[in-house]
Amino acid sequence: MRHMDTQLIQIERDDFESLFSIVKQGLYTHIDDVFGWCDEFQFNRLKNDYEPHWFYWIYLNKIQVGMLCFKLYENTLHVHLLIVFPEYQNQKLGERVMNMLHEIAREQGRSHVTLSSFTRNVSAVRFYKSLGYKVTESDENFLSLSLQVSSYKAL
Repeated sequence: MRHMDTQLIQIERDDFESLFSIVKQGLYTHIDDVFGWCDEFQFNRLKNDYEPHWFYWIYLNKIQVGMLCFKLYENTLHVHLLIVFPEYQNQKLGERVMNMLHEIAREQGRSHVTLSSFTRNVSAVRFYKSLGYKVTESDENFLSLSLQVSSYKAL
């Protein structure tokens, strides 16, 4: 999947070790604060609860700049993880990737893109709200957010 100079390339199974270290880098502080981080638990969760074909590397001009995990279900595209490496943040890359996903969802006739975020991840929540996402559920630790990307329904 390509959008101007940004592209998503499916992650190979043997990239799993590097994938885990990136997930840990991106989520450690949030998970550790809320649940306490356990390497073994998080590694097994990533390996067992997520399908390999949900994971993509994000490339900008052939340089790996992040990682994305999403799945399609029912009338929705659900984003599990979007991690832009720290040195590439604040360059509108996350916005570009999310716009690509909105396009994919529309092309496939899905009406919404959904995701959840740690409540304490204020910058992520602000980012998604700036793209038009609305909070649909919340508790002490998590917010569920949704964006309607098309009005037509699959038959």
